[in-house]
Formats: sequence, structure tokens, C-alpha cells
Amino acid sequence: MITEGYADSISEKVKEGVPVELIVPLHVAEELKQSPYAEKLEILKSYNNFQLRSKNEDLKMGLIVTDKCLALSLYKKGGIEYDVTAGLFSSDQKAIEWGERLFGYYKIHSEVKLHGNYAL
Repeated sequence: MITEGYADSISEKVKEGVPVELIVPLHVAEELKQSPYAEKLEILKSYNNFQLRSKNEDLKMGLIVTDKCLALSLYKKGGIEYDVTAGLFSSDQKAIEWGERLFGYYKIHSEVKLHGNYAL
């Protein structure tokens, strides 16, 4: 799922110096090449604290991991859309560490699309 509001929030954090790494399915990476996202990415590619990666499969989850919390959203049973009414949210350090390991797994199984001035 991608919205202009998410893109703006991410852009603000990157500009504040917060390290941001995103992993998106390939079909979302393709959507990011379109307006208004392409213009936002053009600006973000000059920041070394931003990295965009893609995976050639649908991830079937939304995962946000920060130094303070974990947020995990899964698809509804039908597998077509996220269940926005439920999710796992935790500030427990063990949950955050688990989220970091899960993100790490997907990171090593994805490819870089944008990092600093490097773009594919």
C-alpha cells in the first residue's frame, strides 16, 4: 500500500536525518516511478540516509520497525488487502528485535533500487 501521505511522512523523516530503509514489492517500486512519487524520490536520492529496495514478490504484510516500536499489519484472509482494523503494535525490546530480524531477512533477499545518488 502506498499513499502520498506516507511518502510525505517518509520524506520529512529522511530530511530530518533519520535513517530510512524501505523494501517494497516490485509492483510498488514500479508505481513509485510515477507522479507524484517520482518527484519525491528524485529529491530523496541525494540523501545517504535513505534506501529503497524491492523484492520480486508480494510481501503480504506491512512492517514498520523503529528504535522504539514495532508495527506489523497482515493481509486479510482473502489475501487481497491489508486488515487495517487489526495489527500488532509493541514497544517491547524483544518485539523490536524480532522485527529487526524479520526486516533483515527481507533485506538480504531484496535488491537496491535507490541509495544516495545510486538508482537503478
